[in-house]
Amino acid sequence: MIQEKDLPIGYKTAMKDLLKEDYDAYIRSLDEKPYVGIRTNLLKLTPERLKEILDRDFISIPWVEEGFYFEEEKGVLTTSTLSEDDKIKSISKNPYYFAGLYYIQEPSAMTPAMMAGIKPGDKVLDLCAAPGGKSTQAASYLKGEGLLVSNDFSASRVKALQKNIEVSGIDNVLITNEDPKNLSKIYIEYFDKIIVDAPCSGEGMFRRDSAVFKAYLSRGPKFFTGLQVSILNEAAKMLKPGGTLVYSTCTYSKIEDEGSLLEFLEIHKEFYIDKIKADYGFEESRDLPGTIRLFPHKIKGEGHFVARLKKENRVVEENKEKPKKKKKSPKLAEELVEFLSKIKRDWDYERIFINKNYAYYLPKDALIDKSLHYIRTGLLLGEIKKNRFEPFQALAMNIKFEEWDNPLNLTATDERVIRYLKGETIEADDEYNGIRLVCVDGFSLGFVKQNKRSCKNKYYQGWRWM
Repeated sequence: MIQEKDLPIGYKTAMKDLLKEDYDAYIRSLDEKPYVGIRTNLLKLTPERLKEILDRDFISIPWVEEGFYFEEEKGVLTTSTLSEDDKIKSISKNPYYFAGLYYIQEPSAMTPAMMAGIKPGDKVLDLCAAPGGKSTQAASYLKGEGLLVSNDFSASRVKALQKNIEVSGIDNVLITNEDPKNLSKIYIEYFDKIIVDAPCSGEGMFRRDSAVFKAYLSRGPKFFTGLQVSILNEAAKMLKPGGTLVYSTCTYSKIEDEGSLLEFLEIHKEFYIDKIKADYGFEESRDLPGTIRLFPHKIKGEGHFVARLKKENRVVEENKEKPKKKKKSPKLAEELVEFLSKIKRDWDYERIFINKNYAYYLPKDALIDKSLHYIRTGLLLGEIKKNRFEPFQALAMNIKFEEWDNPLNLTATDERVIRYLKGETIEADDEYNGIRLVCVDGFSLGFVKQNKRSCKNKYYQGWRWM
């Protein structure tokens, strides 16, 4: 735990000025255990159903309907014999977690995406997206309609972003690894909603992550302010008139929060503060009314700053995209078409894109530009090989139980589930030949190649239970 004596004098002075009479309460909160939360993946189930299958009496996070607090117990499922009455004791190592039914996320970090007001059909940009909490939350609000562009500048961090998006079963997404300056050249006034959870000094995470505190001691708040404003400037170019931009940080620093925003607003007169109510223990900024801070002595969560901006509406050309030539339907490998026909949904074959034998299902009407570095363009279906199609893990996570004939459906307490997640060969109860979807209690986990009753494991190696 961080002690008051460990805090830099400049930080303590700034917090006393910010908190006034609440300073001592804040200092006491640093000795308390951080709160942990999970957020329901609304693409796969309801919050009520999640509580039911996890058999937990969760406490709801007041400001996020699909979010819950939880206390992690010791002990996890193992490959030993399990009875029907055995309870799944771990949230972070759990078959339902591997099925993408929820995302583990600090409670206050759920606030920015919720405040954006995302609805099905929106075009949404998460500009600083890794590791994916806000992107997966945004996608759950889109409900498979519209478009999510999920970007991170860091090549290493974007790998975690990709995994979390694919585990969640998201298909209407473009994942980019780009400098915002490059994105803003292509996506001009393109998005309805933009989330900028900006790089910051991390003052709100001190009690949760000692590494953040150590980094703070070497850099401090001023290190990030120029970067924050430059990111906001690029976001402004990409937001439609009438659109919403949410700016957030996990720091309390006025120069990073109000300071960066005021500098941005001075440049961009077309933007104004869309006030957020100071409910649930949120505290309104004295220097920039309508923006809020979340303090650990006021809420059950860590520190955050959130501001919602609107861009003034004006009459513009409805479509600024370059006119697209109508593409001919691609000539697709018979093996690919045959496999997709087994999945009970209406595929738009004109949206299938083949790149070096890898098949992608592109988001509907998405703007994709060759000058940008895309990690994923929609749903990665699999690879076309000689005389066969090899489906990939991302496709399995996107398939719903009812879309597959005769899935291999196992209960969470079946020892074969953990063996499957570890990459082992398992035995089915019935005979079958060919690729088969494996599910846990009606939720997809991955594929096997079954021969009679023997099931060769196709679960993605990089995701396996360790």
